[in-house]
Amino acid sequence: MQIFSSWSERQAQLIRWLLLSSWIFLIVSLFAGIDLYPFEVHRCGGNPDCHSLESNQIFWGMVVPGSLFILVVCSHELWRRICPLALVSQLFRILGLQRTVKGLGGRREVAKVDPGSWLGRHHLELQWSLLIAGLCLRLLVVNSNTLGLGLLLLVTAVAALVVGWAYGGKAWCQYVCPMAPVQTIITGPRSFFGSPAHIETTSRVTQSMCRTVTDTGQVQSACVACQSPCIDIDSERAYWSTLKGKRGLNWAWGSYPGLVLAFFLIIKLESRGGLDYLRSGMWAYDNEVTEYDWSPLVTAPWIPAVPRLVAIPVLLVLAAWISVALQRWVQQLQQRQLTPEFGERAQEMAINRTRLLASFLAVNCFFWFADPTIGLMGPTGGQLIRSLVLIVSGMGLHRGWTCDRATYVRESTSASLRRQLKQLIPDLSRYLDGREIGELSASEVFTLAKVLPAQISAAKRTIYKGVMADLFGSGRLEQATALVQLEELRQSLKLGDDDHWASIQELAIQDPRILELTGQQREIRSLRQEAAREAMLELLRLTRTDDLQELLADPHFNGNFGRIRRDFLLDQASWQELVDSFGPCSDRSPLGGIRGPSAGTGPRPPIATGEQAA
Repeated sequence: MQIFSSWSERQAQLIRWLLLSSWIFLIVSLFAGIDLYPFEVHRCGGNPDCHSLESNQIFWGMVVPGSLFILVVCSHELWRRICPLALVSQLFRILGLQRTVKGLGGRREVAKVDPGSWLGRHHLELQWSLLIAGLCLRLLVVNSNTLGLGLLLLVTAVAALVVGWAYGGKAWCQYVCPMAPVQTIITGPRSFFGSPAHIETTSRVTQSMCRTVTDTGQVQSACVACQSPCIDIDSERAYWSTLKGKRGLNWAWGSYPGLVLAFFLIIKLESRGGLDYLRSGMWAYDNEVTEYDWSPLVTAPWIPAVPRLVAIPVLLVLAAWISVALQRWVQQLQQRQLTPEFGERAQEMAINRTRLLASFLAVNCFFWFADPTIGLMGPTGGQLIRSLVLIVSGMGLHRGWTCDRATYVRESTSASLRRQLKQLIPDLSRYLDGREIGELSASEVFTLAKVLPAQISAAKRTIYKGVMADLFGSGRLEQATALVQLEELRQSLKLGDDDHWASIQELAIQDPRILELTGQQREIRSLRQEAAREAMLELLRLTRTDDLQELLADPHFNGNFGRIRRDFLLDQASWQELVDSFGPCSDRSPLGGIRGPSAGTGPRPPIATGEQAA
């Protein structure tokens, strides 16, 4: 299912601009005191401590739950393509005014977040701290204070703008936005209606991957590999790659259910009504709770008189720690139960199942207290939304319960194996009773490799080497683990360890850097080269020429190629590989005359195609 990933980019751009315009109008209404409802509503039971402006209720009661509803019921692919703050962060890129730094060789290039920098290593702790700080700020000030909410939204938009100027790619979304970890937690391996990026796709641009529309109307990748692995390219790969070892992610995942529950219970504790009052968002009109930050949160003779300003942050952090402790206990319990049957795989399966449970509980807890219709559709409307969220999140929990990293690796390998088999034997359908190889499951593809006629026996190492080149180029394979990871494929092709090492040596001769770069570095190189390749092909289409070298030699196009290299952050070696991959007989040209590399350009470096880079 590729409903949202293949959705028209022009329509997505229009929706982004409409949402951004609405965001700006909402901020103006908060400062100007504009009445947004065309009808009169009953606010706070007529209490004089309530104001009469609706902007707070619309934002906290409709916009925030609505965006989470899209994440749960539709997919992260949809929301991350239409988020207005993501558009704000890209404004300087659109205007060509992003900050540049001096790169290798003295060339100016757009600055990017270094994965080894403090922000690159600690961004999850920063984002989760901002989320908890935002929850505290909501409870203390901005839930019902119009000026406070207006300032918060304005500061957030300015922060997105500044980060988008300072760093290339989706730096705001990946490294600073406090909602990004929430999106990761809700999405898990993949949204229920999300599309798989590693199988069953013919598009070079997958999921919510950065893209642009050319002058000829074609959609092409605009990825600069600002983060690897990336949830926008392949959420399942990002999930399994960060299952263990991602700093701060396990704590954030485990604490989320506790934060959600504690947040709403605190609002209910201070509210003037019950659950219906909470779901309707009437607390957004209550000015009283924002005026007594130094008053006790709860007044009772047996409870210490702790000011709200101190009690609320302490309660939220305490709830987070309790939630994390419960998650660890459940994870250990799961691991003990799974170890006798699954052995070493038990730990990863326990982590996966515990995280899926945490996401399921957090999402349904949120929508138990929140109603995106804020009661305008009556009790039936809210119940329908809660039921839909429960059904979709339950199906997602069921689907992901038995998944593990090995399944993903097998499916990824089978996708590459399909391509290699199809290249060697174009007329495979005669061996498949009329079926196409794309219709086969991962297990059937491996079986096919075992039973194909002896006529391809001499090509088995070629198939194996081609699969390795795909996986190495896309960063899905590390040299240190390749022998173990591809063991099933070698058994299917009846190859030995010697064939594996021989293939490694052949690939290293074709691309010496394959042994020097890590998987993450290879993926970054592949993504940037593929996006730059599409930009160069678009330039060739516009100039109606099939000779790249001719354009490179023309001084009138120096600026075009310099911009492509600068925008996609290519170093000299990567740029030269990309240029060398074009030749006079290439099939990559829209005019049918460009192929990379030609016979005269030397060995071809294993630059991934868009399908592989996804």
